[in-house]
Amino acid sequence: MPTETHFLRLWRWLVPHPLLNPASARWTGLLRRLIPSREPRHPFDRTHRVDTGGLIYADGLSAGHQHDIHSAGYYATAPSLFRGAIEHWRATLEAPVRLSDYAFVDIGCGKGRVVMLASEYAFREVAGVELNPQLASMARRNLHRWMKRKRACRNVRIAHTDALSFPLPDGPVVLFFFNSFEEEMVRMWLDSLVEAAAARPAPIDLIYMHPEHQNCVRQTPGVELLIETAIALSPDDAAADVFGVSFDRCTIYRLPRCA
Repeated sequence: MPTETHFLRLWRWLVPHPLLNPASARWTGLLRRLIPSREPRHPFDRTHRVDTGGLIYADGLSAGHQHDIHSAGYYATAPSLFRGAIEHWRATLEAPVRLSDYAFVDIGCGKGRVVMLASEYAFREVAGVELNPQLASMARRNLHRWMKRKRACRNVRIAHTDALSFPLPDGPVVLFFFNSFEEEMVRMWLDSLVEAAAARPAPIDLIYMHPEHQNCVRQTPGVELLIETAIALSPDDAAADVFGVSFDRCTIYRLPRCA
């Protein structure tokens, strides 16, 4: 009888990271039935007694919304990737602008792991945007437990809404995006961001992890590439990664703004 390890090796060979690469979508239904669902809890979840892990495919995340067809599924960001990305982004800030001037928004926050991690930094506010009602509800439950301890940012919320409908907070904003939706939606979202940026003097920054659709960003007029780098996963995060990766790419952009 093939073991779970055998199936995971087959998965990694057929389906490259990140999940739901469109070129390999034909395999997902078959492999979902073959691979057992007994995925060990991530160390972050065990330590903090929350539930942010798991690999959920797009067809299991129907919200009854017209943009369901653009979903890329759910797989939580490794804490070491997030913290590494934030440190790279902080290096782009120029005085007198500080991290505490920024609002942080996670686009496609899923179960809320990135939102919780962002609250460890002194952002002006932190928000997670999630289309799926079940994931948004889980994110709120996780956040409720998380916020029982002192955090650097206390103004934290989960917005159950579509990314195109979410009104950006006033002032400087940094957006975190890890392929929550596919290319067509990425283009629509970027168009909405450029329109918003043109009407505001404060910066809109974008941290794009594993930039599968980076050409969409780079083809957007006026967008400035600040950083393109690789970030190593911590040993614990690498050991827990379903796809067996030890690092991932990060790109950081700044959108054009009004004079």
